[in-house]
Amino acid sequence: MSDKPMPVVISTWKPMVRNTLRGFASIRLGALKINDVTVHRHESGKCWASLPSKPVIQTDGTAKKGDNGKPLYVPILEWDSKATADRFSESLIAALEREHPGATE
Repeated sequence: MSDKPMPVVISTWKPMVRNTLRGFASIRLGALKINDVTVHRHESGKCWASLPSKPVIQTDGTAKKGDNGKPLYVPILEWDSKATADRFSESLIAALEREHPGATE
């Protein structure tokens, strides 16, 4: 596996600060366009990007909630390894900071 950054291009950036969330990006990764990639920042300063997910819907049509009362989500797309996911996240955060300085603050 390569340690080179992934060729992430930010198409659109929608800031939305809520808890760790900093906003939503639409990106291009080669010929693939991915919408609603979430960008987060922990109070420790660590930033990461997550591929889109969707809420778990129960048979009655309501969102299933976890023990903490928050909706549960399942991934729509997944990387084949944590190393690849980390490489994607680092590449996206770097591209976002280049194109939208301070976006992860």
